[in-house]
Amino acid sequence: MPLGQWITLLSVAALPTMAAAQPGTAGAPGITLNSTTPLELINGRALWVDYRGRRALTLAPLEGHERDTDQEIAAVLAGSDFTDGTIEIDVSGRRRQGYATDDVSAYKGFVGVSFRVRGNSAERFYIRPENARLDSQIFRNRSTQYESSPAFPWQVLRQTNPGLYESYADIEAGGWTHLKIMVSGTTARLYVNGASQPTLLVNDLKHGDSRGAIALWTRISADAYFSNLRVTSVSSAARPVLPTFAEVVNGRTKRVTYRGVSAVRLVPLPEVAGRDANMMALLNGPEFKDGTIELDVAGAPRPGSSAGSRGFIGLSFRTGAHAEWSEVFYLRPTNGRADDQLRRNHSVQYASDPEFPWHRHREESPGGYESYVDLEVGAWTRMRVVVSGATARLYVNGASQPVLVISDLKHGDRPGRIALWAHVETDAYFGPIALTAR
Repeated sequence: MPLGQWITLLSVAALPTMAAAQPGTAGAPGITLNSTTPLELINGRALWVDYRGRRALTLAPLEGHERDTDQEIAAVLAGSDFTDGTIEIDVSGRRRQGYATDDVSAYKGFVGVSFRVRGNSAERFYIRPENARLDSQIFRNRSTQYESSPAFPWQVLRQTNPGLYESYADIEAGGWTHLKIMVSGTTARLYVNGASQPTLLVNDLKHGDSRGAIALWTRISADAYFSNLRVTSVSSAARPVLPTFAEVVNGRTKRVTYRGVSAVRLVPLPEVAGRDANMMALLNGPEFKDGTIELDVAGAPRPGSSAGSRGFIGLSFRTGAHAEWSEVFYLRPTNGRADDQLRRNHSVQYASDPEFPWHRHREESPGGYESYVDLEVGAWTRMRVVVSGATARLYVNGASQPVLVISDLKHGDRPGRIALWAHVETDAYFGPIALTAR
């Protein structure tokens, strides 16, 4: 988005004077980013220049401080107030002339974004562009960084949890790098240069579920440029949360931590062991008809399961009050990377119980209700289900196009419950769920 367009702030809590705005829609007023933008500058100057073919903001040291070594420079967007949502920006950084050029020096062109800034406290993602293409893998693995001011700078995080708060990404020093930061509650994800998966995932933001301003950030030893800023805040109503349940069929739920994520584990009851049966955990809340459901799932065959077990796991929507009927999208994780192409083409499935199970669909309309997608057994996989009328679309792992489109939902546009779904032979985990109803 060109400089000078709007940063759209949607959160009613963030801007009490705004009229109520629905998640994903524009609200007014906005904040422009151009030479008239009100900025609260810390330790530096903001200059507008032409850089690599575009108009950009650069943060420069105060006069007389051009050779300082360890100061931060920040430009706080005056009036911004951010809790949850997405921040996208193009940044460019490299060390300024006059600083040491050896690989082990601290002058790596640091540039990034602080968010939820309040006084001297802030959460931050930044990059070290001059690390990304070194021959040392240790330095390459420090190309991106999370830190939390003032108590958790990178040094503390690296010492207490080596490798957990930094990661590799390919970055060109002095080139434009696109950053996308997605924040929800105590979780933040950093995506670099349009990647579909986050380069850096932080599940324990050190200031918790906080709020505050947004700031452009660099160190005084960096030539840092900023362009094409866009901020989209979302209503807290759309925030992913671990669900509570009205009823669990053929299983029980447990709150656990799985691969660093707070999750619900769905465990079969002893009496259904060895049966060909499904577990369903029906969520508390109103019935669902049209809208979007997003959640992360992780499934693998349970130890001792049958040879045909695939780690079946997914989501049931428009479900009967006691799971007597349902529409289901589910994954077969062990199929996603199988050597047999027919198995690969059965990686995702739509079923409509009780009359249209998977085998009826496959027999009557081969290929019409299942498809291929890349899946990793036991890994977190993002599912996004978009439902409208008699049509449902399944998107996997942030893809811009659906992997499965169903235009003839067998229960029509009948509303129902939402439920976590897995086969009894699946070791099944479900992350926080986000629901936007229309």
